[in-house]
Amino acid sequence: MGRAPSTAALVIRALALVLFLSACTAANPSTTPSPTPTRDPNAFNVTALLDLSGSRAPSGSAQRDALQLWADQHTSATLRVKLKTVDIGGSPSKTALEFRREAVEARADAIIVGAAVDYDDAFANLIQLAQVPVLFTLPIPEPAIRGGGWAFALAPTPAQLARFVLDDAAQRSVLASALVVSDESTTAVADRIAFVTELARRQVRANVVTVTPADATQTLRPLLATTSIVLLAGTPRSYLEAARTVTTGTTLYLSYVCELGDISDLREAAALALWPGSRWIAAGAGASSVARASFVQAYTDRTGSPPTSVAASAYDALALLSSAAADGIDPAAVRDRLQSGTFAGVATTYTFSPSRHAGFTAGDLALLRYVGQRSPPAAR
Repeated sequence: MGRAPSTAALVIRALALVLFLSACTAANPSTTPSPTPTRDPNAFNVTALLDLSGSRAPSGSAQRDALQLWADQHTSATLRVKLKTVDIGGSPSKTALEFRREAVEARADAIIVGAAVDYDDAFANLIQLAQVPVLFTLPIPEPAIRGGGWAFALAPTPAQLARFVLDDAAQRSVLASALVVSDESTTAVADRIAFVTELARRQVRANVVTVTPADATQTLRPLLATTSIVLLAGTPRSYLEAARTVTTGTTLYLSYVCELGDISDLREAAALALWPGSRWIAAGAGASSVARASFVQAYTDRTGSPPTSVAASAYDALALLSSAAADGIDPAAVRDRLQSGTFAGVATTYTFSPSRHAGFTAGDLALLRYVGQRSPPAAR
């Protein structure tokens, strides 16, 4: 028997229908039009959807800081980019509602999605109906469809990340002994599926343990004591208490979306943790690029903490959109420029094509180690 659609999926499908009807229904000339929200016609209007409240992780605060940093640095640019940040409060259903509001009512020229989403067919269809470029800063599957489509992934895909992490883990221990841990949050599900798929490709049966925040510590403590490779899917909040108990001989692989605060909460076990991220945010790595080094320093000066890979991708999102809109802000033209170009960002060099909308360069991934709350991570 098939799984019933989630509330968020039902909301997305309903909104997709609304977008479809809005696009296909001719206006009635006898009807008084509804007031249109204020929109600056002389600017490139970009909306960022972020989790700035609520319990869902990761928090969008780091991305908000990075976006605002870019906006403040480019106030005198020829193309005026007008940034609007919307708090979706940790709600999957509100993500869909606010996406529809910004695409249809506020008529944004482009949308940045900086929150965890279940990127399924319903959400993909919602984007296609919106007809504006949509940039994702957290990992999603390759979003390209025939002809390209409107969605672009700035972070590595879950499949890229699983392959990269397991390549390293295989040099440390037999992969058949590795443990995949998931609390089944949105980010964790994507990681779990990618790990299981990649292990199967390597002809290894995955050892998967699913937990809830309530039972995670009790379930994981005895398992972590006897496991050398532990793959923690999604944000590590649910696993922190148990993970603090690991000792030398165990390697903890955390997710691309983990935050420095999460890792510092591991205390002594932080020295045993690795996580995949952009090598260009690591200590000393930005020396080969003035722009990258400048971003890391400016962000750290502004917030008191170094940027995460996700924050770097948020900064790049505005840079990419600004570059693609320099010769005109028509959404289709901006989309076509994005999907036919290479863009040097601070997190990576992004390369897109009509058949590839996940642009992160895999060679720019590194396994990062924790140095300190106020210091950039070190690349292993």
